[in-house]
Amino acid sequence: MSGSMEISVDHLVVETSVETAAERRSAEGIPERLREGFELLAEKLRGAPAARRVALGQRVIEKLDLSTLPSDELLGSRGAERLAEELYRQIVEGMP
Repeated sequence: MSGSMEISVDHLVVETSVETAAERRSAEGIPERLREGFELLAEKLRGAPAARRVALGQRVIEKLDLSTLPSDELLGSRGAERLAEELYRQIVEGMP
């Protein structure tokens, strides 16, 4: 399958508690991990078996819950991959 994949996020809220300067510095990496995670998600969706059967079209998802992905895991070496995996799982669950 060829073509481009566009993911549009209207509103993104990241809630985390930051108590120390070290935690604050670490939390500054979250936006980059989110960008990387969404890029990986687009790649996964492009190659999804469901994407081959039906056009994905425009999918509107009101809320994705990432409470199962703690911030220390998000900021870890596989953080972007884990984010993409979790988003992918939640998105494709509702696909035909």
